[in-house]
Amino acid sequence: MKTIKTTFIFLILLWSQVYTVHAQSPSAPHSGKGAISRIMIASEPDYPPYCIVDKNGKPDGFSIDLFKAVAKAVHIQADIKIGVWNKIKQDLAEGKIDALPLVGKTPERETFFDFTFPYLTLHGAVFVREGTENIHSVNDLRDKEVLVMKGDNAEEYVRRNKISTKIFTTATFAEAFHLLASGEHDAVITQRVLGLNLLKNLEITSVVPLDFRLNGFQQDFCIAVRKGDTALLSRLSEGLSIVIANGTYDDIQLKWFGPVYKERLHFKDILRIVFYTFIPFLIVLSAISIFILRREVKRKTFSLQQEVKGHRQAENDIRILKDELEIMVATRTKELNEKIEKLDNSQQAMLYMVEDLNDMTAQLKQERQKLETANKELEAFSYSVSHDLRAPLRAMDGYARILLDEYNTLFDSEGNRLLNVITENAKKMGQLIDDLLRFSRIGRHELRISIIDMHAMANSVFDEIVSESEKRNIDFDLQIIPTAYGDPSLMRQVWVNLISNAVKFSSKQPNRRIEIGCIKNDKENTYYVKDNGAGFEMEYSNKLFGVFQRLHSEAEFEGTGVGLAIVKRIIMRLNGQVWAEGKVNEGAAFYFSIPHQEHGSAEAV
Repeated sequence: MKTIKTTFIFLILLWSQVYTVHAQSPSAPHSGKGAISRIMIASEPDYPPYCIVDKNGKPDGFSIDLFKAVAKAVHIQADIKIGVWNKIKQDLAEGKIDALPLVGKTPERETFFDFTFPYLTLHGAVFVREGTENIHSVNDLRDKEVLVMKGDNAEEYVRRNKISTKIFTTATFAEAFHLLASGEHDAVITQRVLGLNLLKNLEITSVVPLDFRLNGFQQDFCIAVRKGDTALLSRLSEGLSIVIANGTYDDIQLKWFGPVYKERLHFKDILRIVFYTFIPFLIVLSAISIFILRREVKRKTFSLQQEVKGHRQAENDIRILKDELEIMVATRTKELNEKIEKLDNSQQAMLYMVEDLNDMTAQLKQERQKLETANKELEAFSYSVSHDLRAPLRAMDGYARILLDEYNTLFDSEGNRLLNVITENAKKMGQLIDDLLRFSRIGRHELRISIIDMHAMANSVFDEIVSESEKRNIDFDLQIIPTAYGDPSLMRQVWVNLISNAVKFSSKQPNRRIEIGCIKNDKENTYYVKDNGAGFEMEYSNKLFGVFQRLHSEAEFEGTGVGLAIVKRIIMRLNGQVWAEGKVNEGAAFYFSIPHQEHGSAEAV
């Protein structure tokens, strides 16, 4: 364990040295125009001793002190607000704040956040009322009432692993412990260190932790930023490396936990941090070191040759020069041997690393095979759902039509109207099934990228979906638009959905107008479809591209509410973006951007 700890500290120091070199370079992230200088973060009021509020109402705690040190190390000023965990977590996902100082890394959160490397590992525990005798293991919690804080990684853990069938949430863990102490519910699940500190602060003595460990609830805590904010993530990772390397982390830990820290890093935790955080960097650093060492060997060897040549040609004192030369050769030879030995050791270490990387590659291949199997099963499920849903719809529609065709005289007008309602709704349900299946298949569609004549495709789609009588009432303005790289079948679906919407929502205008054009720049082409139809309120524009999201009633304009969701999924697969602008009764404009090929126009096939 001592050797592992020494190795871990050595890797941290290597990281610090590389950061120092990088910070002195003119291209360092925080040294130049447009660098990040001020951010907004948030903290919880009662997550002791990591995030608390002091007697003056100011945010405090281990993680707050650590984040301040990290920000200071990379010249960032941080404003801190206090909020309930579930709210500030949502604020980060929506971009209302820039970072959170204490976030457990879980599979559920990796969809919305990016994380620095872990700076703290904690273990979960089960807290019960003193004297509880019917809970001795995780299995005993199956039919018990379990309390967790809403949005906390403890809630994600108990729901992910189905720990209990009776899960209750509170706004804070303080509220959960008060409920448990008052005799309500059976247990609270949270981090052990947090729970002990919180019970001490609340002066609750009737609640105690159980001795058994919760397998799988070993939590790595990191600094989190919004997904995709790579610039801020890089700065904070650099700052965290600095405060760990220069001893600031140890000082802060000593301040809040004293000389003995109850949640020590286990051997497996240290190995995991080393292999997944520092090994890739160490490989690069080793390669650079080998290159520099080889160059230094060549340089000194050449220098040695020049010195020998000079001594052979000199007329001064041959004996003295010979003695000096022998001494110099011996010294340089010794240095060379030592460096060669170090080089051999480094190469051997790299071979071990390559073997580990090969093992990881094999594991990734296995996971890919599992994913392919899951996709095939999903395709089979989609086909089964389609078949099973369509069969009763066809039966309903068929019987209703028989009644209309052969027995309509037996029904009054209201009866015939209701039969027509049945057939219409069966038709709509069939269309909805088609749209949902089309939406689900987009993510599994194998992209076949080629050059697309966007002008010809848009014109063809308009001719296909608009009748000749309708064309006489529409002023259709198709500008000369450039080609694009993409999947022709998926791109045609985009044009079909957008042009259909323009035709549909402008149908109530006396003078209908539809315009298709493009805005070009160095990185991408932005195509648009504009109409002068019903339009929409811009405050609801974020709902347009969701499944089943409609801003108009079906009585005004029919449809399933899936078309724009399909457009968004297709454009995102092509690494583009889609958005809309509109105004009520003044029309709408839908835009989608497609990157040029050299900027990565689509996912790899």
